[in-house]
Amino acid sequence: MVLFETLPHTADLKVRAYGSDMRNLFTNMLEGMFMSLSPISIDGAETSREFDVSSHDLETLFIDFLSEALSLSDVYKEVYLDVVYDTFEPEGEGTKRITGTFKGVKIEGFEEGEIKAVTHHDLKIEKEGDVWVAEVLFDL
Repeated sequence: MVLFETLPHTADLKVRAYGSDMRNLFTNMLEGMFMSLSPISIDGAETSREFDVSSHDLETLFIDFLSEALSLSDVYKEVYLDVVYDTFEPEGEGTKRITGTFKGVKIEGFEEGEIKAVTHHDLKIEKEGDVWVAEVLFDL
């Protein structure tokens, strides 16, 4: 199964990610967000950053999760391609929450520009048969 793909868009970056479950979907979109811009690695030094995001609904939690990774990436000059989840509660009643550790590597920058923001515009998260699918538009 393809983990993610970039979709045509005139000025920004649009990524579609797939997952066999919700965890895979979040992780695959994270990887798609960073790998679509062709990061320039320094030396492959591994890094990790803890995170804690919560929201009132799934869509906002998804955007907040990606925005947290983007913010940490900007501050520490890193990209995150994997996640270890400690708490993963994106569905059900009440507050949705995800905690864990982003796993990545140090970088110099990106060949294809930089993401300014993760947007809610045209956001899609749905289950198609047995596969979860999400589409996110990133402001470049």
